[in-house]
Amino acid sequence: MLNRFQGDEGRRLRVEALVTQKMVGGNRQLAEELAEEIELRAVEPGEVLLKQGDTDNDVYMILAGRVDVLVNGRIVSRRQANDHVGEMAAIEPLQKRAATVLVTEAGVIAKIPEPIMAKYAARYPEIYRCLARELARRLEQRNAMVTAAREKIRVFIISSAESMAVARAVQNAFAHDPFTTIVWTDGVFKVSNYTLQSLEDEVDKSDFAIAIAHADDLTESRGKEWPAPRDNVIFELGLFMGRLGKARAILMEPRDAGVKLPSDLAGITTVPYRYVKGEDAAALIAPACNLLRDHINRLGPNN
Repeated sequence: MLNRFQGDEGRRLRVEALVTQKMVGGNRQLAEELAEEIELRAVEPGEVLLKQGDTDNDVYMILAGRVDVLVNGRIVSRRQANDHVGEMAAIEPLQKRAATVLVTEAGVIAKIPEPIMAKYAARYPEIYRCLARELARRLEQRNAMVTAAREKIRVFIISSAESMAVARAVQNAFAHDPFTTIVWTDGVFKVSNYTLQSLEDEVDKSDFAIAIAHADDLTESRGKEWPAPRDNVIFELGLFMGRLGKARAILMEPRDAGVKLPSDLAGITTVPYRYVKGEDAAALIAPACNLLRDHINRLGPNN
């Protein structure tokens, strides 16, 4: 695709592609002049166009293809033809790269060195207006990703069906605390949603996750020295741990059960508990819930 835009024959296509760029704003005269200054480059999937924290300050316009924008390793947006990336470091001399830009679809990009960018921005001040308009739109998109402040700490309880009674006992113990305590059966899994999507939605809304391993659902497989919780409990706990961190993903394990955890969960916060059905159930689990309460109050909301 690169050869389409190269040389004298490709100049017409270069100009047409540049005119539609958001930064150019339909100014054909600017596009005509930039067509002689830009450095065209083919890009392939997996190529890192920009790296967060780097100090280079060139600007890139995407003529064809698609890229992902990642902040701290997490995808926050996607850019495609007619979009630009790297403008923040070009505008602010002391600004390091605020994000990593990863190519996800083969295409062609136009590189504009910062001195060239500054020269044309001085001659065509509307460039800054176009940039400001686009950055305002991106800020609005970013704001949509920020969850609203919660009045109460939200605690999500993970359990198997066999340990549901334990989950309800923990929920009841927090009834008078400033927590919103959600058990997975409390309408989390909507009929129209896939289970994984529902879990990911809950991760975004939660401040803490508590996973419960119970004697009834611990299985002792061949070759295992200690019993292990059910796979779905470990999977869901790992999902929350990846987003909330180890301190906010908590495993409640039966006292003296010797629960074996996967190595990936090493260092996770664990709370031993006792639970026996009957009139003393709440009293037996109360010490564990006190530990949980102190831990949750100490860390507070996940802002």
